[in-house]
Amino acid sequence: MKYIDKILESGNTVFKANEIALLLDIENKNTLKSILQRFKKAGIIIYHWLGLRSLKKYNPYELASKIKSKSYISLETVLQKEWVIFQDYENIVTLISDKSFEQKIDTKIYSFYKIKDTILLNTIGIKDMGKYMMATKERAICDRIYLTPSYYFDNLSNLNIKLLEKLSTIYNNSTNLRIKKLINELK
Repeated sequence: MKYIDKILESGNTVFKANEIALLLDIENKNTLKSILQRFKKAGIIIYHWLGLRSLKKYNPYELASKIKSKSYISLETVLQKEWVIFQDYENIVTLISDKSFEQKIDTKIYSFYKIKDTILLNTIGIKDMGKYMMATKERAICDRIYLTPSYYFDNLSNLNIKLLEKLSTIYNNSTNLRIKKLINELK
């Protein structure tokens, strides 16, 4: 099964059909369809929403970025991971995007929150994790304040104040003022 080896060696865990075709160097759509059906029947590949396919064990962040490519992981997912909030959001992946919607896949809910393109496309405070993009905790704080001005954060220690100040400039005036107030409270 040379095709399986190529898929496993790619390092990806989530695929679109055209990505599998490129990876396996298959141009004939019927051949691709046949191979994908065999993979599904053998339990090698799982079908998800909108034609997304994954290995049995896949990275949910990689899946999230394939659901909506114009997005990055932020908000509660990052805030919980970085111990800025203590609530349990293990079954939710939150992202910033150009469109708001929610999609449940397997045991997780993928929540996309719309934000203006001028903010979304600005890469300050966003890390390239290889298969997906993720906000720093400072960027996630700014995103959350922009979307929910009165949001409460449990732990604001160990923040990069200079990055927070720099990030505040890409948001609107009211968000900028709230972030400045937050920074003054931390000093």
